[in-house]
Amino acid sequence: MAEKYEAQTREEICKVKDWPSKEDPISIATHQKVDADAAFSAALLQILRPHAALAFVRADAIITDNKCLAVDLCEGPRAVKGLGVGSAFGLVVRVMKDVDRPVYNALRRWAKQLNLTDSGKHCNDSVVLAELVSCWRSLKFDDAQIVSKAKELIQGKILSEKQTLELKKSAKTVSIENGVAVVPEGVRVRAGHLFKRGAVAVIRQSKCGQSVVISNKLLKNGVSLTELTSLLPEGWFVHPQGFLACFGSVKAPKDYRESGLKLEDFITIIKTWVMSHKLNRKNIAGNNINCEEVVQ
Repeated sequence: MAEKYEAQTREEICKVKDWPSKEDPISIATHQKVDADAAFSAALLQILRPHAALAFVRADAIITDNKCLAVDLCEGPRAVKGLGVGSAFGLVVRVMKDVDRPVYNALRRWAKQLNLTDSGKHCNDSVVLAELVSCWRSLKFDDAQIVSKAKELIQGKILSEKQTLELKKSAKTVSIENGVAVVPEGVRVRAGHLFKRGAVAVIRQSKCGQSVVISNKLLKNGVSLTELTSLLPEGWFVHPQGFLACFGSVKAPKDYRESGLKLEDFITIIKTWVMSHKLNRKNIAGNNINCEEVVQ
């Protein structure tokens, strides 16, 4: 944080922390012809206090109403510009770190992006929030519509983060044996969360079919599900990159009862295959694979 903005930043943080607890009617002000910082800051505040009124004012307006938070404005006792952080949105998200950690976790990367772009610095992200606002402006959206679109994105991002937390909890309930995790039917979980727990292969059976996916650790060590192509019955798909083998998927569901493999047999095949890479130490060494890293 730039030293000259330290006192201003502390004061602005106090304003943002204090504002949601104020009694109705409360309001939000930001400048007209909104840019990304103004739009996303106002949108996040509206999510925190859905009944807060929103006003678009001149950029040089001075807001004095104690129940109004003036985001991305520079002048007046209620202004929150976020110069010390990089953006008003970045400052509001920073406050969320202490107030609502899941919201902070969901939005911190977007905040980091706006801290760069709103300060005129380069951003390497593939989709830049400022570009989204420019696109909405090109579609003739007015300020209120742009803030509404920004609000939808933020709500989706927050919901996604909360769902991720639930999926992480679900992953802890799935047992892992010899590096192979079998996800019970009806349990929603991400393979990535199981890989972080030590699994190297994740097996599923559901109304969409049967599947197995292996970790990047195996792939990087030269292990590929294409090795099993000849063992799998007709109708199975093995991805050319070797990370997935499936009979049906959410994109193209199939009845797992027609896969040609009972779940128990499928599990045995995968466990035996994974174990073979652990036991065949000479093969692994010849392919520069550390067997303890392949299956822990």
